[in-house]
Amino acid sequence: MIIHGFGGNEKEILYLHEYLKQNNLDSFWIQLTGHDGNKQNFSKATSDQWLADVKRKLDELEQQYTYITCIGFSMGGLLTIQASERASVDQLILCSTPIYLYNVNVIMQDIAGGIFFKKQEKLDYYFSSAKTASIRSCFQFLSLLQKTKKKLKNETQSTTNKRMLILQNRQDETTYYKSAYYLAKASKAQVSLKIYENGRHQLFLGENKNIAVEDIKKFILHE
Repeated sequence: MIIHGFGGNEKEILYLHEYLKQNNLDSFWIQLTGHDGNKQNFSKATSDQWLADVKRKLDELEQQYTYITCIGFSMGGLLTIQASERASVDQLILCSTPIYLYNVNVIMQDIAGGIFFKKQEKLDYYFSSAKTASIRSCFQFLSLLQKTKKKLKNETQSTTNKRMLILQNRQDETTYYKSAYYLAKASKAQVSLKIYENGRHQLFLGENKNIAVEDIKKFILHE
């Protein structure tokens, strides 16, 4: 089960979804409440609704599957951690999952490159990101982030026998790469950590997408 990120949609994770299906793995993704492209709907959505979306989909999948690998991209990783105590979730994959936000050096490099080298696509990416989120929706995200940090600190031994893969691009502009080290240290699961050089936040749309999906497949299949 794949969960997209804050303010995102299926485009963020479709490359992974299709890759898993092509390799004979049953793959499902969910659209979180308010992530239908309507900014007004997004501004009204709450973190409790996002948690309920994940619970509802897991309830559905548990009717057919005994064990489920939960994969979260960006904020989807926070939701994956929240679902980690469910008995059916035996493997967790966190992709570009934030604990620390923003790599200012990378952002400034991108903006400077966009201005001086006339790379309009870089500027458009940041402008569109800024327009997407309202103050209310940002508050909901931060609320989920704080709730997840608290869960990690107070986590019981219930995830000790579970497996976790953490993937992170070092040059991620949105999730500061040290988030991956925090998650690896804080989790009680059996953790594998992979840091990719270069690459930005959109892991499955960027230069490291091929190696990332291959690493995920190998992890799922215990290869």
